[in-house]
Amino acid sequence: MKKIITMSLCLLFFLLLISCTHDKKPGHQTSSTVRPTNDLLAQIQKKGTIFVSTDPNYEPQSYLTEQGEFVGFDIDVAKEIGKRLGVQVKFSTPDWDLVAAGNWGGQWHMSVGSMAITTRRQEILDFAQPPYYYTVAQFAATNGAGINTLEDINGQSICVCVSTVYEDWLNGIVEFPKSSLYANPPMNATVIPLKTDNECVQSIQAGREEFAIFLTSNTIVEAAIKNGISVHKVGPPVFAENLAVAFDKNSVKDNARLVKKVSEIIVDMHEDGTLSTFSMKWFKEDRTKNPSI
Repeated sequence: MKKIITMSLCLLFFLLLISCTHDKKPGHQTSSTVRPTNDLLAQIQKKGTIFVSTDPNYEPQSYLTEQGEFVGFDIDVAKEIGKRLGVQVKFSTPDWDLVAAGNWGGQWHMSVGSMAITTRRQEILDFAQPPYYYTVAQFAATNGAGINTLEDINGQSICVCVSTVYEDWLNGIVEFPKSSLYANPPMNATVIPLKTDNECVQSIQAGREEFAIFLTSNTIVEAAIKNGISVHKVGPPVFAENLAVAFDKNSVKDNARLVKKVSEIIVDMHEDGTLSTFSMKWFKEDRTKNPSI
């Protein structure tokens, strides 16, 4: 009897082996264990490193300390994404206009740099959804310049960071939902673009006189005031921004799984309070809720 049972089990095992072999065509491997060689997420996880572009002069979102350490809200978010991906984060600091233009050539894998979602950017960049935080655009001017209302800005020279939504909005390019727009651009303004938002602040601090007004994130304005720079807010915010992690649509590798995974991580960070904690740490208030809702 034992011999019969043993032979039956062997026969059953043989039939199962034939069935499994038949189902797998030569060269075929299941997607659950092996990813295509052009999968960016698989490459990142295999190498254990993700390269993230950010701004070294965008306090409090991201900046370099005197000791050469990256700190700020965006930096904390990027590191947490890396942690949840199980990889190390390495930062790159390309000029903002290069990041916003797409076609990164694989030099970095994603941007965690407070990039606002616009319809034009969506043509060349993929964005993780939902946004990881929200902010508003705010005018500021030097104290004593006599500029206190939005109407006072008409005909003035205004400093902005190049290739930002602030520059676009001043030039009449509106790519936000109507619910995110709170004012019209000033009339007959002269736009003076610099490499970073904080260069506008630092130029005023250094005594440059070709402009007395700048437009940037409310967080930058508040940081400047906190740091004792002689500027003040002008009028209420003019529009709201949805800030999201960005990826290059023309990535050398397929980034679909990476975008999906980071989107899932952002959702989890909203739900478990991580983003709110980072926001309170750097902004002293929770900016993770959409102000347009």
